[in-house]
Amino acid sequence: MRTATAALILSTSASALKDDGWKTGLQFGDGGNMVLEMMPDSVASGAVCIDGTPSGYYFQPAANLDQNANNWQIYFQGGGWCYDTRDCWERSKGSLGSSKSWANTSSMGGIMSSDCETNPDFCNFNRVHIPYCDGNSFSGNRDDPIEYEGVQLHFRGKRIIDEVLKTLSAKYKLQDAENVLLTGCSAGGLATYLHTNYVGDWFHTNAKNLKRFKAASISGFFLDHTTIENQPVYPTEMKNIFELSNATHGVNSDCIAAMQPADQWKCNFAQFSYQHIRYPIMALNSALDSWQTNCIYTSVLPPNFPNQTGTENGLCAAITSYQNCTSDPEKCNSTQMVVMNKYIQDFEAIMTKDSSATYNKPGNGAFIHSCHTHCEAQSDAAWNQFTVNGMSMRLATMKWWESLDTTPAAANSYTPCQYHTGATGPRKCNPTC
Repeated sequence: MRTATAALILSTSASALKDDGWKTGLQFGDGGNMVLEMMPDSVASGAVCIDGTPSGYYFQPAANLDQNANNWQIYFQGGGWCYDTRDCWERSKGSLGSSKSWANTSSMGGIMSSDCETNPDFCNFNRVHIPYCDGNSFSGNRDDPIEYEGVQLHFRGKRIIDEVLKTLSAKYKLQDAENVLLTGCSAGGLATYLHTNYVGDWFHTNAKNLKRFKAASISGFFLDHTTIENQPVYPTEMKNIFELSNATHGVNSDCIAAMQPADQWKCNFAQFSYQHIRYPIMALNSALDSWQTNCIYTSVLPPNFPNQTGTENGLCAAITSYQNCTSDPEKCNSTQMVVMNKYIQDFEAIMTKDSSATYNKPGNGAFIHSCHTHCEAQSDAAWNQFTVNGMSMRLATMKWWESLDTTPAAANSYTPCQYHTGATGPRKCNPTC
């Protein structure tokens, strides 16, 4: 996995490719706002991490309970994916595949901040952070574990969602919820696209006083896209983990029903599940996302994939002639910048044209910018600083959150600019990045 270790907006240098940015604004340790609660029934119900350890969640109760007791934010943690059996075996040894070393508390910035100066719209909500340990965006739903190197590997992310909802209902009366924002970053942002219908259906069935359920995905719109050498590296990786984890029964069921069996793996991608989302959703994403430029656009498959003998988690920024460019667009030459802009163009076309019915659906919105970052909506600075057409990410999200489900999507949609391609820089087109 391209695992993250930094707590800053992602800057993907070639020497730091294991940092996929999902920890931007996210901190673990002691003294955080949200406290870890393990779920005692998760092993019996099969809602376990890759290594079979129990799952859990971090929770902070609402402030000002008289006003906010029934307001909730539920957050899917990110952390990339494992792509084949050996990769998932390696992942099972760490916190993205096992709960053995989970910290006692977590805290977060941006859209999940408890600081009301930074995040006045959601700071007082009940907050739930679901840690990520199944390897495929909470979509694995495989009954039988796979045994590898003497270890049983479990893929049960969908069951973790079920167990969290059940436990929160029993302990904290989640079924009394009135206003709910479902969110997540990176692989958790993808999970938001994959599971908005499922979680939304749960609330509409069980929360009798529900007034508003919406979803905001952060940096989760990963493209089904070839590399600059026209190789389907990332699609091949995602197809393999879809099949390995039995995600047919874990992703958006409406997407699965619309696909021919040979194409159902594509429902592991946001762009295909997005077309079938039934609840109001806001896309918060860079069209030149720094993880995607390195790990989709300029990546290669590990040797012998999907039966690799090493422990690579994909090979990011492996096209050496582009390493400087994908670490910082200001280092791109004019030809390379044209290639990078092509990714922005493709991103826009896939979201606004291929998925036009969802993109233009009343009640939806999108804040798509050009900053070369990842998970920036979890950063206090970027959350309030990044703007498009004079509107900050936070204010755009607040405006969408307060809008009616009948509000035209165009009223809450913001589109990216393209980088400058002249003989010399600067390249940046958005000065707030």
